[in-house]
Parts: sequence; C-alpha cells; structure tokens
Amino acid sequence: MTKNAKNKTIKSMDVRKRQILSAIVDHYIKTGQAVSSQTILETYGPQVSSATIRNDMKFLEKYGFISKSWSSSGRTPTTQGYRFFVDWINELSELGRKDEYAIMESYEFQRQRLEDLLKRTAFLLSSLTGYVAFVLSPKLESTELESITLLKLDGENVLMVIVSNLGIIDTRVIRSSYSAEELEEVSALLNRSLRGRRLDQIRDEAVKQMNEIERETWGYPVAQEAFALLHQLIDQQMQRHLYVEGILNLLKIVFTWDEGLSQARHLMALLEDEERFTQAIEVIPTKPGGVSVAIGEENFLDDLHPYSLVSMGYGFGGALGILGPVRMDYSKVFSTANYIGNRLQTILTVGQRATAMTQN
Repeated sequence: MTKNAKNKTIKSMDVRKRQILSAIVDHYIKTGQAVSSQTILETYGPQVSSATIRNDMKFLEKYGFISKSWSSSGRTPTTQGYRFFVDWINELSELGRKDEYAIMESYEFQRQRLEDLLKRTAFLLSSLTGYVAFVLSPKLESTELESITLLKLDGENVLMVIVSNLGIIDTRVIRSSYSAEELEEVSALLNRSLRGRRLDQIRDEAVKQMNEIERETWGYPVAQEAFALLHQLIDQQMQRHLYVEGILNLLKIVFTWDEGLSQARHLMALLEDEERFTQAIEVIPTKPGGVSVAIGEENFLDDLHPYSLVSMGYGFGGALGILGPVRMDYSKVFSTANYIGNRLQTILTVGQRATAMTQN
C-alpha cells in the first residue's frame, strides 16, 4: 500500500476503529502480550460487542495496522500501527511536574563548558526515560568568540578560558611566567583583535590574524602561543560531537529478545560508529519545536529496524533524542525530549543574548 493510500485509510477510519487500534498499541507497549478482542473489551470497555471488536480488528489487520501473533490468537501492532499511535500521542504528551522540577534543577543556569552541558543533557534524558539518549552538538561555524581569558594559577601555570556566545568552549593550561597583570593585558589585546569574530573566520584566516596579533602584542610571546592553541581548539570543535548515555539500559532490554546476543553486538557496533549513527539521526526530518520519530523499518539503517529513533532539534543545528525498542513508552519519551530540548535551546539562546548585550 502506498503512503497516500495509507493516509486515506487512516482518515476514513471511524472513531471506534481508531480507539481500538490505540488500545491495542497501548496494551502491547505496556505488557508485551498479543492483544485479543476479549482483552480490549475487558480492559478498555467500549460500548460494543466482542463480535464488533473482532470485525474492526479484521479491518485493521487487512490494512496493515496489526498482525496476527504466531504464538496466540491475539494481535500485535505493525510499524504502520505504531505510526498511527505515535502521531496521535505526539500532540497529547505532557511531562509530569516531578520530572519538570528534576530537569529545572539540573539546568540551574550557569556558565559552563558546552561539552559538559551536552553530556549532562544526554545523562538527564537517559535517566528519565530508561533508554539510550543522545545529543548531537550544535554546528559552531557561525558561533562568535566572546572572550579569551588568561588567568594565573601558580608558578608558571596559566589557565586559558575560551568562551563563545553559546558558552564556554574549552579550557586549557599553558606554561608562562608572566604576572597576573601582564596576562590581563594580553587577554585584553587578544579580545580586542578577536572578540565578535565567527569561529570559522578565526580558523580560516589564521595566518592573517596571527600577523595582526604579533603586531598588537609585540613582546608577549604568550599571546602567540594562546592564539595557536585557540586555533587548534576551534579546529577540533568544528567537528560534530555525539554524546551518548544509557547504553546499558537498552542492552538489558535487547538481551531478553530472541537472538538477543546477536542484536546486542549489532547495537554496540552501531553506537561505537559515531559517523553512521550521526547519519541515521540527521536523515530524520525534524520539525521546529517538535519531536520526530523513525519507527522500526522506517529507520535509514537496517541495524536500527528493531528500534525507534526519536529526535528533536534544539536550535543551532543540534539535535537530541532517544533510541529505544519499537515497543517503547512513546508518551514519556516525547514529553521528556520535548521539554529538555526546549530547555536546552532556552539556555543557549539566553547565553547568546547575554553576549550580544555585553558587546553593545
């Protein structure tokens, strides 16, 4: 059946058939057991007979929303059935107050390394959903440098702090015998040359800028060393980074499946291949401010067919989401990803606005 034909079938279904399909998917997600007409009648209690429910289930099976279980007389949802359910609950999912407070507490706003913020986000997503969570770092090409600060630690150790308008990019310790006052002057000279410039410009115009800095900071070799390190760090940060948490959560589920060991090996190989997994994430069309999902065989990679991949953009070209079994708690996952994604975007946007205000 073509996609258009499937959409027409869904639109033509009456309310009762939609309710029965939703009940089948919901019950299967919660129990893992094939669903019979009697179960639907007893659990969800529509005001119709068992025969009517059986006829509706035959209709749903005919058009590919459910399939007959080989081990019982019950029915289980197909990818198409899950898709109907997912599209329906995506509009209804709300996060509980307890989880909202946990997220807000974890995201107490403070300037921190961007890497630490994204790692914390992945950990939070995994902890609240019980599945694998991922965060794909933002695209930093158009990010602007806010400041470079050189701070005297002790002896000949100097802390270099690099901050963009999205937060702290990185910190490094370099060797220098300059005093705190001299380092403050060097920081001011570097910032005068580089503040407000895009990171890709700093990377691409390194030679020209190095000559400018040498003229501006004549007599301070530490300035040239700091710029060389800055250029190196920017080059590293331009590469997309993928932060993954909660692999053990999903492995525990996979090991309960038939051929669980083989499935686990495929899963681990995929998660260790950052480039392939990133590609699978990026092909999912994301909606601004909304959650998207690839269910089972909708996934780009064959290794992901036993799973659902949920993704949400949080602005700046970044994405976050969840990898879990097709039989996952979609309502919980959608509400959590949506809330955390919006929260992360707010934090990054606030940092960007704060930078703009200090520069004006």
